[in-house]
Amino acid sequence: MTASTLTTAKTSATRTLSTWRLAALAGLTVLTAYGTGIAWQAQFVSYPLFKAISAAEFPAYHLAYNAAIPGVVIVPGFLSFLACAAFPLLKPAGVPKLATAIVALTGLGSLLATVLWAIPMHDRLDRIGQDAATVDSLLQANAVRTAFMTASTAALTWITVRLLRR
Repeated sequence: MTASTLTTAKTSATRTLSTWRLAALAGLTVLTAYGTGIAWQAQFVSYPLFKAISAAEFPAYHLAYNAAIPGVVIVPGFLSFLACAAFPLLKPAGVPKLATAIVALTGLGSLLATVLWAIPMHDRLDRIGQDAATVDSLLQANAVRTAFMTASTAALTWITVRLLRR
């Protein structure tokens, strides 16, 4: 093998890796934007409607809600949270440190708001039934998560557009 052949092979491998990382970035951006849309919908539609259900019907409603959301809310959400938190390890070359930190911290913040606050409020609703204070706390938890996810989406969109323009 000549030096020229090795250089061409190395350039091709770098381009493939770079293409993979850009595709992963675009996928993460789309996934996070999807999750952000779901979070906004929950903030203004799903969670406020928890108060509109009668107390007698609420346990069955909340059980049905919990059964309906894994594939459309939980799995994509946790994938987004974890991928954003791991972003510093997987990011393409050329992503500014501040943008990398924003994506990672907002992913971690979304995860913590969900695990430490939103999930316990859902569990409480399962235990005690409809409770306005618990729904209000769930709305507060979701507002925090939605803010983090919106920031993640904005940062990832900016990064993606910036890198694709190169």
